[in-house]
Amino acid sequence: MKRKRCWALFPVLVGCFGILSATSVLGDSRGVTKDTIKMGIIMVKTGPVAALGLPYGWGTEDVFNDANDKGGINGRKIQLIWEDDQFKTPLAIANFNKLIFRDKVLSIVTCGGTPQTIALLDLIQEHKIANIPNALTEEMYEPYRPYVFIAGATYETQIALMFDYIMNDLKAKDPKIAVVYAETEFGKKGLEEARKRAEQYGLKLAAELVLNIGSVDASSQVLVLKKDKVDYVITCNLTPPIITFLQTAEKYDYWPTTFGINWSCDDMVVKACKAASKNYIGVNFVGGWEDETPGMKRVRELAKKNNREPNKMLTSLYTAGAAVGILFVEGMKRAGDNLSPETLKTSLETLKDFDMGGIIPPVTYTSASHAPTKLARLYRADPEKGVMVPITDWRTPKELK
Repeated sequence: MKRKRCWALFPVLVGCFGILSATSVLGDSRGVTKDTIKMGIIMVKTGPVAALGLPYGWGTEDVFNDANDKGGINGRKIQLIWEDDQFKTPLAIANFNKLIFRDKVLSIVTCGGTPQTIALLDLIQEHKIANIPNALTEEMYEPYRPYVFIAGATYETQIALMFDYIMNDLKAKDPKIAVVYAETEFGKKGLEEARKRAEQYGLKLAAELVLNIGSVDASSQVLVLKKDKVDYVITCNLTPPIITFLQTAEKYDYWPTTFGINWSCDDMVVKACKAASKNYIGVNFVGGWEDETPGMKRVRELAKKNNREPNKMLTSLYTAGAAVGILFVEGMKRAGDNLSPETLKTSLETLKDFDMGGIIPPVTYTSASHAPTKLARLYRADPEKGVMVPITDWRTPKELK
């Protein structure tokens, strides 16, 4: 009987050992040795939207490698482990678990797109994953999420700025405004803000049309908008569908002023669409590729050093990825020798008006708020030069009731 009792206790002991092992994996020293810092990133590398994920990840990767070339972070070299989620939520969850339990990374730079990050919010909190998502919805910081830091103006802010520009800069009278959006979490957030902003200006949207990410033709959407004589088209979508929309509109000789969010505010749109982009305006929280600011000069130098050809990638996304890398490098430096998941978080919370040299507006985080700045600016397509040219200074949305 005694022997049976001992064997009965065996599973309990094994379970306790497993708990202790997991605790050691997830403890303060996770991902950090005397000479290495393991970091993860979940970002699409293959599939229909790979062209967006690759430059973003390259930007972060190049900043980390540059830090390593200069001696590392307090003597430690960063090892970045890049997992491809193909913009699929189940794969992002699997990537997350691999990075935490198998690779034992200190943190994960970003955890995929909007749907992937939303699905991972509880795990991010449970495992103390300080991260800067490329998901730019208010849901990322309201309510306050201790380990989620936002680096750029949200989609809601960007949509509000589009309406402000139409109503105040262009001084439109009784404009017919329609929304074309991706039927995804971020697209729906953009639609919600467009409805809200239209109501604040005493307007009613002329149409709400879906253009999904994989669309190769926008004829049905364009013909509806043309028939309704829509003057302004607000979009909340990625670069490929915006290129499709503009090219289709040109085919039907339809020339509304069309607005796009940061994911489609890129020189690549102009290069692909040429004359079809002549009425295209984008909103972005990153500096323009040709800006003569210290930060953008540094970004261009990084791209050149790592053979990232501007005409073969979305430079705005490379810039955004570089900005995220710079923020993490600064956070790790400030944590000093005692680098851990918790000290990385608290170090990022010491950033106050942190100067990014024009890459993005100055960054401030506190222990009570990781909300982003509401500063962004508008860019207009220049088909002759093949670039997006800034047409406003940095601005925030107008306060409306």
